[in-house]
Amino acid sequence: MKITGQKAQVFIDSFNDSSIINGNGNNTTKENKKYFVIDKADNSNIPVVKGTFFIAPQTGQQIELQEGDRLFEINEERFCKTNASFEFSFGSVDVGDDCDAGATISDGILKLSGSLAGLFRYDDETQDFDNVTDIIVNRFLDIVEDNGDGSYELFPRTDNQVYMLTLLNSGGKSGQTENWLFVPINITSMSMSLGNADAQNKDLSFSKGEGQAIVYKVPVK
Repeated sequence: MKITGQKAQVFIDSFNDSSIINGNGNNTTKENKKYFVIDKADNSNIPVVKGTFFIAPQTGQQIELQEGDRLFEINEERFCKTNASFEFSFGSVDVGDDCDAGATISDGILKLSGSLAGLFRYDDETQDFDNVTDIIVNRFLDIVEDNGDGSYELFPRTDNQVYMLTLLNSGGKSGQTENWLFVPINITSMSMSLGNADAQNKDLSFSKGEGQAIVYKVPVK
């Protein structure tokens, strides 16, 4: 079976302090929530290594968090893409000698980069940017919100970590497997096109940020 790129759905969230969960021995994960593991206690029950991602149990008992566990709860926002691409590569080390001229081995360092293209999206009622557009624009520009009555709020440009989740095969039925690609990313560039006869769009380039990129498989309930 083959499926089209349209079946792949991209979700983005940005790191913020309010979404950090510190374990205390009495709190637990929340059903079906997605988490990035910042740190783990020595006696942690968290099932994956520090610097990666997991989804809390969809049913049944949740994971008890110990003192020293630190999680970031990912509240993913849909990035409605028109195109997306990923490139994975390793460097190589020359190990050639006179017995095996030209031989190389992998340096073991994963390089991951890619691009996303999508349209600028506005809230139908307020005409404000949607949340994903705000997250992306704020990587490059300060945002000032003026409420019109003399109150102003500044959101300085931020380099906070961005987390990207791509559901490769959306639309699965109960009992089938969802395949998620999780990548912590650093958005390196953004371009905008505002042609009179075209939809407003944004093109992004990214590279891997801090943490591990993984494929995560989970059944559809």
